[in-house]
Amino acid sequence: MKEERLIPSPPASVRRWRGYVVIVGGILVHLSLGTVYTFGNMTPYMTSYMRQKNVSADLTYADSLWILAASAIGQGTSVFIGGLIQRKLGTRITTLIGGWLSSAGVLLTYFTIKTSFGLTVLTYGGLFGFGVGIAYASPMGCGMKWLPDTKGLVNGLIVAGFGGGAFVFDQVQTAYLNPSNLVPGKEVGHDKYFDQNSILDRVPSMFLVLGGCYAAMQLIGVILLKEAPKELTEQINRDMEETQLISSTRTSVDVRDTDLSPREVLKTKAFYMLWLLYLLNGQGIQFISALYKTYGQTFIKDDHFLAIVGSLAAVCNGGGRIVWGVLADKVCFKVASMMSCGIFCVCLLTFSLTERVGSGLFLVYVCVMFLSFSGNFSLLPTATAKCFGQKYYVINYGFVFTASIVTSPINVVLTSTLQASLGWYGLFFMVAGFSFTSFLISMLFNEKRPDGKDV
Repeated sequence: MKEERLIPSPPASVRRWRGYVVIVGGILVHLSLGTVYTFGNMTPYMTSYMRQKNVSADLTYADSLWILAASAIGQGTSVFIGGLIQRKLGTRITTLIGGWLSSAGVLLTYFTIKTSFGLTVLTYGGLFGFGVGIAYASPMGCGMKWLPDTKGLVNGLIVAGFGGGAFVFDQVQTAYLNPSNLVPGKEVGHDKYFDQNSILDRVPSMFLVLGGCYAAMQLIGVILLKEAPKELTEQINRDMEETQLISSTRTSVDVRDTDLSPREVLKTKAFYMLWLLYLLNGQGIQFISALYKTYGQTFIKDDHFLAIVGSLAAVCNGGGRIVWGVLADKVCFKVASMMSCGIFCVCLLTFSLTERVGSGLFLVYVCVMFLSFSGNFSLLPTATAKCFGQKYYVINYGFVFTASIVTSPINVVLTSTLQASLGWYGLFFMVAGFSFTSFLISMLFNEKRPDGKDV
C-alpha cells in the first residue's frame, strides 16, 4: 500500500508575506467596490441631470436615495450567495464574478440614466450592489486564513480599501464633471440643483470612465489573491484546538466548537445582536454617506471644497477601519462598538453647529462621522469570525449582512416622508436615536470566546 505523502505547510515567514500580498489584492478589489460611497458626491450631478433632461423632471434628492437603497439591498442579498459560490468555485472566481458584475452595473448606467430613473436604480443601484455583495467577503476570509492571529487587522486593512474608494473617485468625478467649480444654479424648496449643460452633458460618459477603471482594478486584485493551502488551514485548526484544550484545563469555561454552521448560528443570541447593530447603524451610515454634500450645499458655495470633504472623509472611513480593526484585536468588541456608536451619535446631535460656524467645522464633523461609522465594517466581521469561527465565515457574515436589505428601505422611506416636516435638524435627531439604541445593544453584548475572554 502506497504511503500517503504529507505536504508541509509553508514556513511562517512565507505565510506572512503571502498573506500581505493577499491583503494588497483585497484592498485593490475593495477600492472599486467601496465607490458606493461616492454616491453622496454623485447624486447632485445625477439628480440634476435627470431633472434637467426630463428623464424624471420632479426627482428630488430624497427620491434618489432609492439608488443607494437598491445597492444596499443587492449587497445584503448577495453576500450570502457569494459565500456559497466561494465554497464551490474558490476566492478568485467568486471575487471576479462579483467585481465585474458591479462594474457592468456602472457601465450600463451610461444608457439607463438617459432613459429612466427606475432603470438607473436597477443598474447603478441593484446590479452594482449585487456584484459588490458577491465579491465583498471572500478577500477578507482569504486573508484571515493566511494571518489567523490578526483577524481584526486583516479585516481592517482590506475594508480600508472599501472605505477609501471615494478618496480617489470623488476627485475624479468632480474634476471630470465640474472642472470650473460651478455652483448649483437652480433652487427648489430647500434643495439646490445644477442646471449648467457644461456639467450635465458629461454625466453619462462619466459612468464609462468609472466602470472601466473598476474592472481593471478588480482584475489586478484578483490575480494577487490566493487560497491558503489546505495543509496550512488544517494545521491552524489543530493549533486552535490545542490552545482551547489548554485553556479549558486552566479555567472553568466550557469549550465549544468554534466553527458554527449557518444553521447553528441562527440559534445564537449573538447573531441577532450583531444583526440589529448592522440594521440600526445602517440608518446613520446611509443617511450621512448619501446626503452630507446635499446638506453642505445649503450653506457652502464651493463644489470643489465639498469634493475635498468627501475625499478626506473617505480617508477617515478607510483609515478608521484599520484603527477599529486593531482595536478589535486589542480590546473586546463591546467596548469598541460602544465607542463607535457613541461618537457618531454625539456628532449627529450637534451637526447643525457647522451651519453656524462654517465650512471648516463642517469638514471636521463629516470626517469624524465617517471615522466613527467605519468601525462597523471592521468590528462586525471580526466579531462574526470570533463568535462563530472561520470555516463558514463568508456565509455567516452574509447572514449578518442581510440587515442591509431592511435598513436601506427604512432609511429612504423615513427620509423622504419626514424631511419636509422635520427639516435637516429633525432628521439629525431621528438618526441619532438609532445610533443611541446601537450603543445600548453594544453595552449588553457579553459573548465569550472558548478561552473565556470577551469577543
